[in-house]
Amino acid sequence: MTIIGIDPGSEETAYAVMAEDYTVVEADKQDNEQFLDSTLPSLIRSGINTVVVEGIQSYGMAVGKTVFETCYIVGECRRVAKIEGAESYIYARPEYARALVGGMKVKDSMVRQALMTRFGGDKKGEPLHLLKGNSDKRSAFAIAVYHADKRRFAA
Repeated sequence: MTIIGIDPGSEETAYAVMAEDYTVVEADKQDNEQFLDSTLPSLIRSGINTVVVEGIQSYGMAVGKTVFETCYIVGECRRVAKIEGAESYIYARPEYARALVGGMKVKDSMVRQALMTRFGGDKKGEPLHLLKGNSDKRSAFAIAVYHADKRRFAA
């Protein structure tokens, strides 16, 4: 099972393609229009059967336009997945981040460290080098890892 993990944003979306053995095959961050119109459909057509998207969760605080724009992108990712015949799942950040890190309040640096501890470094030639320098790509990979772990442990 190849998975694409997606960290949507109001203007750009990061993604990470993960092979069944948890190898990062591809990772990038693109303008939403390019990602939704071209990249995501192309990746699904290439054999990706599972799309996992970071969803939005309410924290009881007022939100602005960018949060709503991000919500729309989450929905668009699901729509593209459905049209292209892939399964889609949505997980809120606290759910997958806590599972990877083990704590309640999880920062980006903690997700990075948990991924590096489990899979290796992010320098050139190391397993996570395609994620280096971008917390959004790491989040996209982390959500793919979470989904794969959840499926594996449920079996």
